[in-house]
Amino acid sequence: MKIEYVILDDKLIFDDVSEYLALLPQERQEKIARYRFEKDKLLSLAAGLLIRRTIGESPITLGEHGKPYAESGGFFSVSHSGGIAAIAVDDTEIGLDVEKLPEESRLKIADRFYHPAERDHVKRADNPRRAFCEIWTRKEAYLKMTGEGISTDLTAFDTTCSPLKERLYTTSLDKYCLSICSAEPIGDKAIYISELELKSLM
Repeated sequence: MKIEYVILDDKLIFDDVSEYLALLPQERQEKIARYRFEKDKLLSLAAGLLIRRTIGESPITLGEHGKPYAESGGFFSVSHSGGIAAIAVDDTEIGLDVEKLPEESRLKIADRFYHPAERDHVKRADNPRRAFCEIWTRKEAYLKMTGEGISTDLTAFDTTCSPLKERLYTTSLDKYCLSICSAEPIGDKAIYISELELKSLM
């Protein structure tokens, strides 16, 4: 399994890299154009370039629940948040989510969206903000792997217990949490994580 990510420079503006839109499929270009805010345009551009690096010119088709697949084979999942864009690639179904550590005030939504065991996990943690973020990204990664989306009852499944936890991998990236969910137990499977420069994708 391979994970690659880009952290955007705070000083970067979209005009600096807009010429690279031409490298992306028309659908991605139109998606970027619909974004109102500069940061969203940059993140979507970075995500598109990560996909291009991963699958080349292979067309992307949508499977069940609108989940994207490369026609050339293999599975990938993309996520972006704050100032980071990431992609995960594997030979089995996967879901990826990355999120910036939340403000303290956001932790209360765990009472509405977390399984009781997950709520206890957050409350007992030495760093509740990070524990909250880890659970959130695991849930999102699971739903992206299945393709179901967050319309699913988030309290109905527990990411801290078997058998689901064997299919999850979570790591910290500075001010972010990143989680992967695989269709199969991860076990001792090698996971390669690398940070890339945005210019290396162009």
